[in-house]
Amino acid sequence: MSESEKVIRRLYQITHDYDKGFDHQIAELLQMGLERFNLDIGILSLITEGRYIIQHVVCPNDVLLKAGDEFSYDLSYCWVTVDAGGPIAIEHVGESDVLGQHPAYLEFGLESYIGIPIKLAGEVVGTLNFTSPNPYPREFRDIDIDSLKLMATWIEVELTRQQQREELERLNRKLESLVRTDPLTELPNRRFLFEHIRQSLNMLNRRKSQGALVLVDLDHFKRVNDTYGHQRGDLVLMEVAEVLRNAIRNYDFVGRYGGEEFMLWLQDIELHKVDAVCERIRQGLSKMPLDGITVTASMGVCHFHCENTPSFSAEETIDRIIYLADTAMFDAKHAGRDCYVICKNTSLAVSQLEALA
Repeated sequence: MSESEKVIRRLYQITHDYDKGFDHQIAELLQMGLERFNLDIGILSLITEGRYIIQHVVCPNDVLLKAGDEFSYDLSYCWVTVDAGGPIAIEHVGESDVLGQHPAYLEFGLESYIGIPIKLAGEVVGTLNFTSPNPYPREFRDIDIDSLKLMATWIEVELTRQQQREELERLNRKLESLVRTDPLTELPNRRFLFEHIRQSLNMLNRRKSQGALVLVDLDHFKRVNDTYGHQRGDLVLMEVAEVLRNAIRNYDFVGRYGGEEFMLWLQDIELHKVDAVCERIRQGLSKMPLDGITVTASMGVCHFHCENTPSFSAEETIDRIIYLADTAMFDAKHAGRDCYVICKNTSLAVSQLEALA
């Protein structure tokens, strides 16, 4: 087997060993380079903002280098590699006009060096390099340069693949957020709101716990839009969303139900504590800094407790709870607005809801 065939076979073995992870593959790649070039220190570096940062390193125990170590870019040999735009191989640094008086050579005495830039999207992001304090016993050959190029190419492809995967994950998270979030208020939208309520209600039923649904409808909101314009109306809705967030506990849920209507889902809560939440909302709305615009809301509350009902249907139960909260909210409108009304039956067992809907 020729040297080229040995290099290609070893590279194939390393780069296809995905199960052990990228860090393992890089460590094996660096070890391969050290054996190929008969050198002592192998480094994959990141170069950013004038800093040379070690990302991966394989070296003897008595060499005090580790991943995360940083140096000034000017104190590394790699600026020569980056300036060259391709592989650099120097057997006797001390005899080199370029690096013979370099601070890294004077301080560390690294006598042999072979390195190549690592690029992403055409931009240099780091280097793959191998060094040793001992003079290299022979000249670097074409097979050495070819081996270095092959290693660098795989690293660039793998880094590009990782970058693309991270970008795809970021876009997927953004898309998921868009699907679940109301873009104006940044509250959960109606779809996500109902997903959460369904899951939570099933949990409350299993635990025989209690909860409450509160419908919040802004009073005379059309007047705000007609008088001040829809842009100002949007700002009011954003402020209202913040008031609602601040009025609930960190494990409660609030979402935009539609238009100027919002829905609060309060789990594991006693009835008297629902009163406190509604009062916090009233007070919060009255203190909003809106330059003369007064905003109030009518709120309808349905408080319930669960009994682990065997024939329980979350979807049907949610419909009934919303119906009762909606009825109470209209009672608040008729009572003069800027208030909250609790469902007339006060605290309902889930099994009672069907007869009342």
